[in-house]
Amino acid sequence: MFKYKSLVFLLVMIGLTACKSTPTEDDGSENLAITPIATSEQTITDSTSEPEAPVASTADTSSEYETNQNEYSVQPGEFNLYPREVNGWDESGWSIITPSEDSRLIYVSSSLGDDETAEFYAPRDIADVEDPGLIKPFKTIEAAHANTREGYPDWILLHRGDVWEVHEKIQLNTGRSSTERSVITSYGSGEQRPMIKSDANETFRIWSYRRYIAITGLAFYAYKRDPLSENFSGWGQVSESTAIRLYSPENSVMGTVLLENNDFNFFSKGVSINGGGDVLDVVIRRNTIRNSYSESSHSQGIYAIHASVLLEENIFDHNGWYKKQVGTGNEKDEGQGTMFNHNTYFAKSFKTKFIRNIFLRSSSIHNKWTASSDLDSNIDSIKSHDLLMEDNVYVGGEIGISAGGNRDYDTGPRWKDITIINNVMLAIGRDQPTNRTLGWNIDANDWDGGLICGNYILHNDNSMVTNLYGIRLDGHSNDVVISKNTIHGLISPNPNSRVGAISVDADTKTNIRISGNNIQLVDSNMRVLIADQIDSVVFEENKYFSDLDSAEWFHSRGVSYDIDTWRPVSGDTNSTIGKDSFLEPKRTFETYLSSIGLAQSIDDFMEQAVNQSKDNWNPDFTAQAVLAYIRQAYGDMTCTH
Repeated sequence: MFKYKSLVFLLVMIGLTACKSTPTEDDGSENLAITPIATSEQTITDSTSEPEAPVASTADTSSEYETNQNEYSVQPGEFNLYPREVNGWDESGWSIITPSEDSRLIYVSSSLGDDETAEFYAPRDIADVEDPGLIKPFKTIEAAHANTREGYPDWILLHRGDVWEVHEKIQLNTGRSSTERSVITSYGSGEQRPMIKSDANETFRIWSYRRYIAITGLAFYAYKRDPLSENFSGWGQVSESTAIRLYSPENSVMGTVLLENNDFNFFSKGVSINGGGDVLDVVIRRNTIRNSYSESSHSQGIYAIHASVLLEENIFDHNGWYKKQVGTGNEKDEGQGTMFNHNTYFAKSFKTKFIRNIFLRSSSIHNKWTASSDLDSNIDSIKSHDLLMEDNVYVGGEIGISAGGNRDYDTGPRWKDITIINNVMLAIGRDQPTNRTLGWNIDANDWDGGLICGNYILHNDNSMVTNLYGIRLDGHSNDVVISKNTIHGLISPNPNSRVGAISVDADTKTNIRISGNNIQLVDSNMRVLIADQIDSVVFEENKYFSDLDSAEWFHSRGVSYDIDTWRPVSGDTNSTIGKDSFLEPKRTFETYLSSIGLAQSIDDFMEQAVNQSKDNWNPDFTAQAVLAYIRQAYGDMTCTH
């Protein structure tokens, strides 16, 4: 077998790059001060390539990215689902990634490897990339990485079942193109992912202008941050740690990164995408992101700013907190839940899609979106646009989707073209991680164009949660449709709270349509509608029921109405009232677990879901299966966009 001898050259490139981090505390980041760094990169004599030129970056709705052979030509919202459109996927929907003729296959085994005698291989010399037979692997990831080349589709393959400790960040190299990426993945028999136990501030870094990278089939574990680990640092000594960080400096564009089939556990952030430039074509699919928390800053499952991301078929659980808030504030000691921590936090985003994910037990919000107006402008402008949340499942936490924060001068829209369709929300408010009594399902504020349609908002089951609503539309919103949503089982026990299943505030709006919704509030003291702005709202073909006194079902500007007095005030002439008979009145996430033979426990579900992989795939642990189970009981109503 032809083998390449291991070549390791140390080249110290002192590239002091003055960078600054643009996220502010308002954006939910920890306000990192990025100090100039010296980049030390390993090079091989036959792999020298010229750095690509920087690209001007804009993230507004009229973005134009000039293209030539030296520039990054991917457009915002273009997702190169490598290699869905090249080689196709396997029968279970996993990416099929193959090396190029000149790729280096660099195998690594902590149990069998030796950095002194290791060799790397050409694809033509390996019959099966994942089962290479007799090889000489490296022992450490660092030594293997030293043999990769900038601008080449080189592969690092970690042996399944092996474990490595990483104490310093590893800065990844650029691949050649969207179809010839640099790859870090796994090899060998068995279903257990190779595990990277990290106590580094960042485990993998994808720095400015790096692109064309795939990271698949790995387990990332911040082992010194796990309170149940024998290696736990101890409360008050827990350091911040991010598993994968993408950083794009101002006036730059980078991206085309695939993260698939990975597990991220006990970091302060599983994935962080930040900097002042744009990050495009980030595909994050079929990963588990769980148990993030912080004692000193804000913590998210994923944080992103100025990014265009496809988030597809992932499972998020218990991100932003280790334990419930002890008091009524936002104390961070011992990883307490705070209002600043979420499953996902996306700021100033554009052309981004969340599709078929499962979001469980967030510290506060499952999907927090911000469109903060410029600090020195004193006027609102569009800061986030073209966002899609479709076919996702949300369970517990405090708030389902919030597309409304943060800095708002109350002068106009800050969002454009937002679509929230065909999602299922269950027991929002149940967990009370921050000790608040919130149960907000969908919060929309300052939208210029949007659709909230075909969502199932179901069953809060915590009687302490009194600040409760299904859908709320606020601010300077225009051209928004709220249609075909099913709101059922929101139990407001306090007759004095008088919150609404659907609410519209008094700010100026134009062309709002609320139609075809089915609001069923059995055993609830909740109003069906609160609309303090009705002149620009069309109500039609809704179905209403509440066990609240019928004289208080509808409310506008301090006045309550029954259906007969509501009709002439609102123009809601063809909506109906009546109690619906669902196939099964209380299907929940827990009853779904029973239906697939599990205990009614999210912990048990996660234990099984984390072990899902390319070689051990069970559709029962997907959002599609949960959605089908819930929809079957409540009318199976969905929307298109």
